[in-house]
Order: sequence, then C-alpha cells, then structure tokens
Amino acid sequence: MKQLSDWSLSLSLVLLAGCSSASGPTFNAYTVTAADGSTLHQVECHGIFEGPATCMKVAERICHGEPVRPVQKVGRLLPDNDQTDVTRRLTFACGDATVTPAAAASQPVAAAAQTVDQFVLQSDALFAFGKSSRASMLPGGVASLDQVITRIKQRSGVQSISVVGHTDRLGPDAVNQPLSLARAQTVREYMIDHGLNGDSIHATGVGSRDSTTQCPDGGSKSLIACLQPDRRVSIEVRAQ
Repeated sequence: MKQLSDWSLSLSLVLLAGCSSASGPTFNAYTVTAADGSTLHQVECHGIFEGPATCMKVAERICHGEPVRPVQKVGRLLPDNDQTDVTRRLTFACGDATVTPAAAASQPVAAAAQTVDQFVLQSDALFAFGKSSRASMLPGGVASLDQVITRIKQRSGVQSISVVGHTDRLGPDAVNQPLSLARAQTVREYMIDHGLNGDSIHATGVGSRDSTTQCPDGGSKSLIACLQPDRRVSIEVRAQ
C-alpha cells in the first residue's frame, strides 16, 4: 500500500510540472552553441496544453522582432503521410541566414590587382627646365609618353594607373613639391586626352622625398648632372 502511495505522488508531480500555469504557457528555453560557433536557441514546450504555436510564440519573443529561423523540430512520431506539426522542441536562430565561412570560401574570389608595368620618364626630356605645362612638354618626352600609352592600352583588366612626379633635392620644398605635382597632373591629362580612362589615373607629387641618387656635394654643373635620375615622372600600372 505504501508503494502505491509513493507512485501516486510521483505521477502527481509530473503532471504539475507539465501543466500550464496562470502566469502563462509552460516552457523551458535554452541558449546553445552550434558546432560552427554560431548561437542558437532552443524552446521545449512540454505542458499538456502547449504545442507548436506556443514554441513559435516564445521563439518570436526571444528574437525581439527578428525573423525566427527554425533549425530543428522534434516531436512525436507520425505516419509518413501525416503533415501535422507536433513540435515540442524547437531549435532556432534569430535573423536572416548569413553566409557561413565555408559558403563564402566556395564563392569565386576576384583576383587582387597587381603591378604589371612600371615606366620612368625623365623630366629633363619631358619638360623644359622648371616648367610643368602642356605647352612646355618636349618632343622627345612626348614620344616616350606616347609609347607608354600604347603599351597600357594593350593591357587587359587595368584597374589603376599611378602617376608620380619627382624632383631633385636642389631648391626648396615650397617649389619642388608643387612642381612635381603639376608635372604629374599634366601627364595624367595627356594620357586621358589620348584615350585612357581618367577614373583609373591618379596623380601625386612627392618633391624630392623619393631620391634614387647618392650624389656628393660638388660643382653646380656636375651635381645637376648627377641628380638627373631624380628628376622624373614614374608610372605604375596595376591590373588583374
């Protein structure tokens, strides 16, 4: 008789745990971590009067207005042709599906642009001394620039063309910096006028900051001749 009383008490406790209460539906909610590190939520609707609708309502409340994205539904077994929703445990994520690292890796990635051509035009051949205008360009320098433009046009997938003006160390920065920029801009304009895409051509001037020579102090003529490689316009072409 004592054994029967113990069994009845146990059954009574189970039923009480499963019944809905005056405070609302009966459910358990958990936060779990998936194998890929993403955060999932899980709701168990175990009350006698609870079911799939309760699970979904709780899920919507947990997601705070974001879409509920079911990942797994668990319920009692049904015949194969029975489409009844008997979900008692709903595992879900909040928000729209995002591209996982694995999916992103499977998508084609555009090749990074790389330098495909580099040209150096000597300023002494390209411009008259101390000048930077289109009218001051010298025939020999223009012919060299035309060859550069032809070479670039033969390239496919060109993404950017960098035109950089340089000066030697003679003279103050207040003169060298704007002179180097003005020469680079003139070359850029010439390239655009001869069929290259201006959106991809960028002109900058660095004055004498990128010197390539190691000339000792000396007489003015010899020093000017030694510094000649520093007076230049460099062009770098990047393409895929």
